[in-house]
Amino acid sequence: MVKSLTEKDFDQVESWIGTGPKTFNLLYSITRDGCYASVFHQKCDNQGPTFTVMYNKEGSVYGGYTSVSWSTPTTRLDQTDNAAFLYQLYYSGLNTPKKYPVKTGHTAICSATDLGPLFGSNHKFDVFTFSNSIQTSSSGEYNLNGDMQTHFGKNYDTAGISSKEFNNGHIRVTELEVYAVKDGQRKPPALPTPWRKTAEFGPKVLGSLKEEVKGINPPEELDVPHFNILLLGPLGSGKSSICNLVASVFRGRISHRARLTPYTFGDTVSLQLYDTRGVAETDTLDLLQCNFILDGHVPDFYEMSPTHLLKCDDAEFRHQAALKNKIHCAVFVLDGLIVGDMSKSMLQKLLSYRDLLTRKGIPQAALITKIDKLCEQSAENISNTFLSPAVKDLVYNVADLLNLPRNSILPVKNYEEEMESDENINILALLAVRQILFFAEDYLENMKDKQSILKV
Repeated sequence: MVKSLTEKDFDQVESWIGTGPKTFNLLYSITRDGCYASVFHQKCDNQGPTFTVMYNKEGSVYGGYTSVSWSTPTTRLDQTDNAAFLYQLYYSGLNTPKKYPVKTGHTAICSATDLGPLFGSNHKFDVFTFSNSIQTSSSGEYNLNGDMQTHFGKNYDTAGISSKEFNNGHIRVTELEVYAVKDGQRKPPALPTPWRKTAEFGPKVLGSLKEEVKGINPPEELDVPHFNILLLGPLGSGKSSICNLVASVFRGRISHRARLTPYTFGDTVSLQLYDTRGVAETDTLDLLQCNFILDGHVPDFYEMSPTHLLKCDDAEFRHQAALKNKIHCAVFVLDGLIVGDMSKSMLQKLLSYRDLLTRKGIPQAALITKIDKLCEQSAENISNTFLSPAVKDLVYNVADLLNLPRNSILPVKNYEEEMESDENINILALLAVRQILFFAEDYLENMKDKQSILKV
């Protein structure tokens, strides 16, 4: 759902007006000032050109522009304005910029004491927002009492579209705003402060991160060739895609390797990823089987399933597991779009694994996938991840859910529709991989110290 207009949206409106640079100053907002016709007139009368915007829950954004002032006449006043137009910026969340100009010789707006913004005439209104006052509903919407259906297209050239194609066929809105439009250059928006400090994304950072990750290796004294990382998470969270994401970063192209475990990367990086069956509400990896994996008893490439569980007396069971066979860090993989709706039983299962890992002293982190779908900022450019309030809030929420430090919660974007390697996706992935390897490195350093003490 679109919550506010972006600079790009204002650029679009400015181009529709077509008379040079404009500033937009918010005069009236129903969520701030209340949905009252009297307040609308107090704040918007005699302000010159104005731009009215409406938002609904479906993600549609639409409204109208007039270059003449709203007023409070003693009787309803129809006014002409050849510069007036209706418009649509978004329809059901999709950017669909369309301008619908007023028809030559037709009425553009109607002003009256008891009316909010009305585009069209007193008797033939194209967009009649509301009259008198409207209270918000329990759903957070304002069910406007106007009409945008009966005479839609009467005074404005709406290119044959229906009102349903304009505003989803209803006038329940989450916000209605009116902006004063003046000549002038808009100030560039202040640059937001990143909520997590990183180097500026770019080719240089990508190269240095790759080299840094390649240089993180287990202590030589331990005879451990790779860091073993276990992936845990609900069904459909993107665990297997994480394996392909890391492979794509180092191969320089989108990778779709077979789903084998461990997932290895040759001599490129000292890392092995162990994928597990997705955690489900009923059928799931139980704690005993998870414990076998953590302690290195499960042989590589063993296909574990609900009907094929490993037992201590199985021939494949690795009784003498060395440190190189054990898990050195566990990573929870969570779908950023649905983690907030996680059931109590699912959360309890994840916390039971977390408790087991904590008791064993194994470090943990969490990867949040699909962050590009959380907000427009990240969708436009994944390098905006650490500027996005939505991603920040999600990271904080997941940290609270799993009781993990916030620097253990790592947002990533898996490759999905892309066919070419993306620099920013790769940088975000490498930042996550580096942090996970740091956790695993610290764990093995502790194991090295323990071994040294035991030898003494």
